[in-house]
Amino acid sequence: METLLREQPLFATADDDTVKRAGEVVRLAEFGPGDYVCFQGDPRSPFVLVISGQLRTSILSEDGREIPVRTLNPGHSGGEEPILLNSSIHGNIVAVRKSTVALFSRAHARQLFNEPNVARVLNNSMAIRVMHLIERHAVQGLPRADARISAVIESAINNAEKDESPLIELPDQATIAAMAKVSRETVSRVLKSLTNRGVIAKEGRRIRVRDRVTLHTLAAG
Repeated sequence: METLLREQPLFATADDDTVKRAGEVVRLAEFGPGDYVCFQGDPRSPFVLVISGQLRTSILSEDGREIPVRTLNPGHSGGEEPILLNSSIHGNIVAVRKSTVALFSRAHARQLFNEPNVARVLNNSMAIRVMHLIERHAVQGLPRADARISAVIESAINNAEKDESPLIELPDQATIAAMAKVSRETVSRVLKSLTNRGVIAKEGRRIRVRDRVTLHTLAAG
């Protein structure tokens, strides 16, 4: 378990004692596509660390629609905000595909967040998250569908910013459509166009961004 945790970005700079104690209290769980990890409003929701697979966070609208907020890929975490604020979780966390997840209770998560090296990584991750949410808010005002979809793709690059040709795992087309406020058919057409133009290339379930300059230009509207 310690070896598995050490491979996660959250524990990359943590000391051995911190990783050992985390390994003693963590619980690994498997979730299938559509399984809920956390439900909106749960006052005891855990800290979630994705080991493999993909999760999606979402909120419920007043009319019961599920609105995607972001995706969690391996190495990403979720559920820290309500733990830090001692509040109920403000959205759902659901598996997009078969996923292995590390779960920490709130009490153990708070102890973990007090470790300086862990806190630094977590603070950086949350700052990037806020930046992407701001960018998403700006994107939703863009007039063209291709600009909005390109911006969603660009936001998925995350920590691969220094890679000139990053390999990234995108949300499914339904999630991209909801995030960009377009139809699934539009997402399919734009992705096909970007592929034909050599901006992106599909590699299994992931895509390779081959022309970041063009993608950024499109995303800027």
